[in-house]
Amino acid sequence: MRKMSISLKFLLIFLIWETTSAYTSDFQVLLKLKSSLIDYPNASGLEDWKASSNSSSDHCSFSGITCDRDSRVVSLNVSYLRLYGTIPPEIGLLSKLQNLTLACNNLTGTLPAEIGNLTSLKILNISNNFLTGEFPGEIALGVSQIEVLDIYNNNFSGSLPTEIANLKSLKHLHLGGNYFSGEIPDSYSEIRSLEYFACNGNSLSGKIPTSLARLKNLKHMFLGYFNLYEGGIPSEFGSMTWLESLDMANCNLSGEIPASLRYLVHLQALYLQLNRLSGAIPHELCGLTSLKQLDVSLNELTGEIPSSFSMLKNITLLNLFKNNLTGQIPEFLGDLPNLEMLHIWGNNFNSELPKSLGRNRKITFLDVSFNHLTGPIPQDLCKSGKLIELILMNNSFSGPIPEELGNCKSLVRIRISDNNFNGSIPEGIFNMPEVTILELNDNNFSGQLPKNVSSRKLGKFALSSNRISGKIPSGLSNSQKLQSLLLDRNMFENEIPEEIFQLKFLTTINISRNNLRGKIPPSISNCSSLNFVDFSQNKLEGEIPDEIAALKKITCNGIILVVR
Repeated sequence: MRKMSISLKFLLIFLIWETTSAYTSDFQVLLKLKSSLIDYPNASGLEDWKASSNSSSDHCSFSGITCDRDSRVVSLNVSYLRLYGTIPPEIGLLSKLQNLTLACNNLTGTLPAEIGNLTSLKILNISNNFLTGEFPGEIALGVSQIEVLDIYNNNFSGSLPTEIANLKSLKHLHLGGNYFSGEIPDSYSEIRSLEYFACNGNSLSGKIPTSLARLKNLKHMFLGYFNLYEGGIPSEFGSMTWLESLDMANCNLSGEIPASLRYLVHLQALYLQLNRLSGAIPHELCGLTSLKQLDVSLNELTGEIPSSFSMLKNITLLNLFKNNLTGQIPEFLGDLPNLEMLHIWGNNFNSELPKSLGRNRKITFLDVSFNHLTGPIPQDLCKSGKLIELILMNNSFSGPIPEELGNCKSLVRIRISDNNFNGSIPEGIFNMPEVTILELNDNNFSGQLPKNVSSRKLGKFALSSNRISGKIPSGLSNSQKLQSLLLDRNMFENEIPEEIFQLKFLTTINISRNNLRGKIPPSISNCSSLNFVDFSQNKLEGEIPDEIAALKKITCNGIILVVR
């Protein structure tokens, strides 16, 4: 019996050793990980994770795996593989692991606290997955050497883990895109090594801690989007002189923009849009000499564009739209050498656009709509040949469209409706290869349309309420993607050209209130997508073609108005 006991004892020890060995072998841990990630056939992307010989280093040739000289796994990076399933607790047995990156997959479940056993870990990136529950703070107590912690875009909830404040080597911390609530812990200001901090896109509240200004090494800070803070921008943030990006957009900020931000001499991007900021734009912001992008749109700002902004020589994007700004648009905006995007619509600006606008050969997007602007379109707007968007609608601009714009082949959107433009429209406007929207309605344009209209991508052509005469050009049929054709309230004559009913994507046609004669072409039945037609107040004659009955969308939902 004694021999039997001893044998049994050794057998139990052997079995325990075997079990422990199975799970302390990096190879076995990886196989366990693979088995946890196979929920859908052929979806794991880890097909080569299998033994091919009796070698103890087989796993070192697995995709996404890097080993050290002892065949221990030091890096596990399996991003963008459409992985499903959960992260098993056995992951904590990869005791030499320095890089654990499982980003951009479809992982679910909770994050195992056993990751805290990876004492050599420097990078933990589980961003862009579907992990849930609270973030296990005890992980931070074990991974004291970690430099990158990225859990962006998951479904974590609860409070932000305070234990993170113990990570004295942490440089990159991204907690955004989750469902964290409560306040930003004041203790985060103790992570003095931090260079990147993001908690945007959560449900955070309370005041933004002024103590964050102690993070003197911080270069990028993202606090906005869906968070609902109390109060405004801490003036103390002006002491974070190494900041390159500060994003506090859409997070319920109130009060004025602190003038102290002028000291952020390395700042390249300042995003404060979609808040409740008030007062004037501080002229002191001219001290942001490295600034490339400034967005303070959708606030309650008043006053004028500071004249000191002429010093922002590196600015490429200036978004001031939807505020209560007044005064003239400063001439120096046309002289800013790198300005590419100017969006100042929805304010109370008056006077003219700077004549030099576009001469820097950089302007690509211009939207000054819904102001009180007057005068002509600057002649050199498309001097670069790169202008993509020209939106001037709902102002009091006047004069003709510059002939130079007719040669601007880069334009995609032209919206200059509701102004006082006059004269003939340059022929080139109707033959732009990239234009999708052409809105010239509610002006005083005169003359005739060219015979050939062949903008191959044109989807909407609005010319209503002008004084255009002559024939409706049959060449409109060349714009095969046209969906909306609005030529009403003009002086068009002759017959409706049959060719326009070759436009198979046409959904809306309004040619009412002209001087059109003749009959409605039976070919209208070719436009099977039509759901609105208005031919009223012309001099048409004859009967409504029977073929219109084939247009089911009109007979069910649309309106046909035909008046002789």
